[in-house]
Amino acid sequence: MAQPYGSRYEIVEKIARGGMADVFKARDLLLDRSVALKVLFPELSTSDAFVERFRREATAAANLSHPNIVSVFDWGKSENSYFIVMELVEGQTLSALIKNSSNMGFEHAAAIASDVASALGYAHRHGVVHRDIKPGNVLITSDGHIKVTDFGIARAQSASSEDLTQTGSVMGTASYISPEQAESRTVDGRSDIYSLGIVLFEMICGQPPFRGESAVSVAMKHVKEPPPSIETLRPGTPQPLIDITLKALSKDPSDRYATAQDFRADLLRFIQGRPVEAGTSTKVGDATAVFDGVVNNRNSFNEDRIPDYLEATSVIPLAPSQPNKKRESLGTVIAVVGAVVVLAAFFLVYSLVKSNKLNTPTTTTLPAISVPSVVGDTVSTATSTLSSQGFTYKISYQQSSSVANGTVLSQNPAAGSQVSKGSSITVQVSSGAALVTLPNVVNQTIGNAESQLVPLGFSISTTYVNSSTPNGTVIKQSPVGGGKAPQGSTIDLTVSNGPAQVSVPDVTGQPSAQAANALGTAGLSLGNTTNQASATVPSGDVISTNPAAGSQVSPNSSVDLVVSSGPAPSTTTTVASSTSSTSTTVTATTAPSSSTTTTAAG
Repeated sequence: MAQPYGSRYEIVEKIARGGMADVFKARDLLLDRSVALKVLFPELSTSDAFVERFRREATAAANLSHPNIVSVFDWGKSENSYFIVMELVEGQTLSALIKNSSNMGFEHAAAIASDVASALGYAHRHGVVHRDIKPGNVLITSDGHIKVTDFGIARAQSASSEDLTQTGSVMGTASYISPEQAESRTVDGRSDIYSLGIVLFEMICGQPPFRGESAVSVAMKHVKEPPPSIETLRPGTPQPLIDITLKALSKDPSDRYATAQDFRADLLRFIQGRPVEAGTSTKVGDATAVFDGVVNNRNSFNEDRIPDYLEATSVIPLAPSQPNKKRESLGTVIAVVGAVVVLAAFFLVYSLVKSNKLNTPTTTTLPAISVPSVVGDTVSTATSTLSSQGFTYKISYQQSSSVANGTVLSQNPAAGSQVSKGSSITVQVSSGAALVTLPNVVNQTIGNAESQLVPLGFSISTTYVNSSTPNGTVIKQSPVGGGKAPQGSTIDLTVSNGPAQVSVPDVTGQPSAQAANALGTAGLSLGNTTNQASATVPSGDVISTNPAAGSQVSPNSSVDLVVSSGPAPSTTTTVASSTSSTSTTVTATTAPSSSTTTTAAG
């Protein structure tokens, strides 16, 4: 058996092979848990560039703690290679899901992209740009949770342009590289937004937008060509989803979403059926995206035929830089406007001097108005209120288990603040509760059910019913287990109260044999029988029961009978007098339990 890596990680089985490393399922002997072990190929361990990339992946991801990012626990050097220890994700890659899905649902594609955007937004806020977003680096757990992995070429946004490759080339994946990456221009979080736009396009259409005979030709298409028509590749695609995708695929980073969170917010609007911010005139180049050429039919698309150089992270020669017509045009406009401003200022000063008003100060101040309160309003009402009072607004979304979807959670500035007319008000809106996988607790005790549901944030409502199932056992739940339910929602549990109670029948006055039959018919059993003398109840008939008639008892409970033994026997007492020849006979009734004869002589 091979020696554990780092004297701690023991290989269990091989689970994948990438472009520069093997991935194994391993056992952490110290913490006794399963992990993923990524081992750099030995032949690459002598390359400082690949070792540096490996180190970057470990350090970049280890500093990011987010539910949609694969956790990195450790890294180190073994006898002849380097390794990274990561969270073990049981499931499949997004690339495998796309390959096996003939038509991925539009909301499903948007939901996956929104989770990836959430991970990217977190990474960007912490100064890390991934730079290699693609379906192969998105993992889907067995319960549908999304995880982003492989920060191998990630780097800080503030880092210099120095790369891991030689001059005149860049590291990335040809099918998903952004135009600015292809031209080795400045890269920030918007480059990841472009790559995620490519992934969204592929989820919708079943193929990435650009194909070519080499990595360079594909990189050039990212720089120069608009993407194919989504509507042609996937007829029936909702226009808002097309608009979102094209906005993310804008050639100029300034035309894309400003942040990954903005991208995510628009995806959530689409999922929730609300208007999206991406417009139908979204630009993806010098013109709105239109594709007049021949496109591959989705049904004939075969991912197996995609060359490795289009999907593997590799060193790509730089695409020749394209003149930035927009920037040149903007420079010309700025120059003209500047000249006009200077001339206008000159004539203004001249006229003021001429009219002796140069020393008279003039001040223009916009009137301050009060910010209205929109907290608790629906987003449509809130935006209408703000617009009608002359404000602009910016909307962000946040999950909430306590506030209904589409309701305003907070605003900034606060209500009552005095601001200039036209100021922008930031409105935070509830996107509803997070969806949580609901465990199946049927046939478990109510205690076990609560211990599973409460930590997940669910409330519990219980209804007890009589049942042949053991007392305290969950016999039904709603919603059913296995699906997803909003965190904080109420789960209705139906719990067994044991079998239904049985009423003790009234068998008094019946012969004991008949009474025993009546008890059996009622689902009860005969208990102890006790005889008792009675002057009113015939011998052999039931005087009373224990429990009494009408009592509610469990099925098969035993019932004791008190049966009459008839009237108590009589006794005779004779009293003789020594002074008289007269004798008197007294008849007395003795207690039922005994008979006593008493003779007294006087």
